Amino acid sequence: MVSGTYSSADYVTIINRAVREVLSDVDMRSMKRKAALSPNLFDDIFQYTCPTDLKENKIIDIKPQVKRGRLDQWRLTTEEEFDRIKEDHRIDYWGDPIKLSKSQWLGDSIVALSDADFVRKILLSRPVDDDSVTIDPLDAVGTWTGFGDGTNLTADSANYVKGSASINWDISSAGGTTAGIVNSSIDAFDISDYITEGSVFVWAYLSSKTNVTNFILRIGSSSSAYNYITITTTNEGVAFQDGWNLLRFDFVNKSTSGSPTNTACTYVALYMTKAVAKVSETDYRFDNLVMKKGDHYDVIYYSRYGWQSVAGTYKENSDTDTDYINCDTTETRLIEYKAAELLERHLKNHSEADRYFQLYQLAVKEYQLSHPSEAIVLQTTYHFLDL
Repeated sequence: MVSGTYSSADYVTIINRAVREVLSDVDMRSMKRKAALSPNLFDDIFQYTCPTDLKENKIIDIKPQVKRGRLDQWRLTTEEEFDRIKEDHRIDYWGDPIKLSKSQWLGDSIVALSDADFVRKILLSRPVDDDSVTIDPLDAVGTWTGFGDGTNLTADSANYVKGSASINWDISSAGGTTAGIVNSSIDAFDISDYITEGSVFVWAYLSSKTNVTNFILRIGSSSSAYNYITITTTNEGVAFQDGWNLLRFDFVNKSTSGSPTNTACTYVALYMTKAVAKVSETDYRFDNLVMKKGDHYDVIYYSRYGWQSVAGTYKENSDTDTDYINCDTTETRLIEYKAAELLERHLKNHSEADRYFQLYQLAVKEYQLSHPSEAIVLQTTYHFLDL
């Protein structure tokens, strides 16, 4: 298709560019992908892991794996609007109780994307029956004491996430490798229904993330018989940060010490593993320790990865001759026209490049008429009418 000679290296650079430009212009049906939502969809948990290959904000659907209602649909909005109207309670805009069932939700299910510090998250708000059990709201010190270098526990009614307070604690000067809180006589609770696929959530406030290696949760019937789970990232799968972090401990990743009685747990320890040099720091906090199951959902979206290896690994750019382009035969001409245009432009054959550009534009219009984008259209609300 091209009237001149070009090197293999130039071709690799230009064909990768051609694929990227076509994907930027067109939502191609062959680029639709499905990924399991991570974690499960939970009530009043709003941040979720975003697929690394999501193209811009091109989400097609947030799809329950079973039991979808006819009117169950999502609205894509901005991060700012999402934060204002997310449903963290069971009351609608007019003060009426939200009626909820497993298969039908007639309220506003909203989705947004958060981009900060090159970390992208999916934001979701849709009340679900996620079988939630509050282990302890952590509104008062009560029978909680320090664990490891944890000390000076107080109730903090000025800085908290849920309820009326959080438990504030300091790191002593002892120079140990752990610090946190523990309760050996908490009101008994049953984790047997959650042990296979449930998760425990808690908010953790870090005055400084420096020298924090991980967080560990112990749940059991005594300090010698417990399940324990270790995490190195937040609920969204990103590194710990200064300020509030939502932590998620999945029981599927648990290990066991001794023989805990899972039907009557009375022992909980929540703490960080830290460097010995991390001493004499103040104002760490934990808030709202809850246990949830969640509902299984899939994210349907357009990918920005136009290639895959012979092993099936999706990639943004091709780096070997054995890679495949992720498109079918009716879509290859879009890439061919764009590659020919770019190659002719590279060879300074601008009249030929212009001709291929026109052919490409026509092919794009024809394709979009036959296969319009299925991505959810971004919507924002400028004014709420209080009817």
